[in-house]
Parts: sequence; structure tokens; C-alpha cells
Amino acid sequence: MAVFKLHNYPKAHQTILDLMPRIKARLQSGNVLTLTITEDNRSLDQNAMFHALIGQIAKQAKAAGSQFDEDDFKKLLVFQWSKETGKKASKIVPSLDGGSIVQLGLQTHKFTKAEASEFTEWLIAWATTNGFDVV
Repeated sequence: MAVFKLHNYPKAHQTILDLMPRIKARLQSGNVLTLTITEDNRSLDQNAMFHALIGQIAKQAKAAGSQFDEDDFKKLLVFQWSKETGKKASKIVPSLDGGSIVQLGLQTHKFTKAEASEFTEWLIAWATTNGFDVV
């Protein structure tokens, strides 16, 4: 398996041109190839930024009349962000024993850089709109 980091169009174009003879040879010999294109995951700096914002919000906020820790408030905020932005929404399902509910779905460690930026901007806007002091 080969992985190529492409940072700009000229590099991407040249990499594809360089790979075409290998691709052609493999396809002509009957192989089936899979091309997967992915974006880089969020950076450590992005992760630190949105966790700092979530921590500031969690210290000031109450939801449903209760104070929640940062991890719990993170789940509430990610769920709200996914709902408001039309992302792959989280869902709430009954636990296996039927005694509780469980949130499934979106997790920040799987965010792309673009999603992490969008989530951070959303957090700042949401906090400002809802009267929280952040940043």
C-alpha cells in the first residue's frame, strides 16, 4: 500500500502522472485497485483550542438544570453542532439493557482539519450567542 501526502495542485498532478504507468500496468494485468482520498485529521493545536473553549463553557454552563463536566458538555455541544450544521448526526438510542439512553455518532477525534475549524468557529458563535465568555 502506498500513501501520498498531497499539499497542492501541482504536486498532486505530478504524483498522479508519475503513478499512471504503475496503475495502467496493474489494471492491464487484471488487478483491481482501490483509490481512497482522505483529508488530514484535526491537528493537536485545533484539538487543544476546541477543548479549551469547551472547558470555559462547561465551567459557566448548566444544561437541563445540572452542571456537567467538560467531557459531558463536549458531547452536548458536538451533538448540537452536528444537528445545527447538518453533519452526520449523532443519535440517541436505548442502552442494551433498556435502562438508559446512549449517544452514538460523531466523535471529535475523527474530525478532519476542516471540521475541527468549523466546530471551533461554531463553539465561539454558540458561546457568544448564549452569553458565555470565551477566548
